[in-house]
Amino acid sequence: MNTARLFRISATIFAVIAVAFGMGTYTHANFTNIHMLFGFIVALLLLIMSVITFFTAGLRILGVMGIIYALILPIFGIQQAVILVGDLHWLVETVHLAVGFGAVALIGVMGERFARSKRSVDNAATTSKAA
Repeated sequence: MNTARLFRISATIFAVIAVAFGMGTYTHANFTNIHMLFGFIVALLLLIMSVITFFTAGLRILGVMGIIYALILPIFGIQQAVILVGDLHWLVETVHLAVGFGAVALIGVMGERFARSKRSVDNAATTSKAA
């Protein structure tokens, strides 16, 4: 199993767990810390995948976008509790959920492009050896 696929699968699993614990906070149980832990792991996976992508030829801009997203993600997650407090806080919670799933989607895009980039490099190396 290649690195990109491992990151995509791991990020998806950790994100689903983070969402489950995030939804669990509505039962008035205190799952906030464990929810934040799994969210932080997703942000860390995004950061690692972004750095890998940054050092891959042709994917540098995507890597920079991912690094910026990975740095903003935990800041927004921590600060979202104090944004628009009151009856309209559900809007912030919805954006928080979308931003989290956006991180998983970005990891997926980077993973796919990284894998495609590696396949094209491997195919070029195989073709040049055959010639």
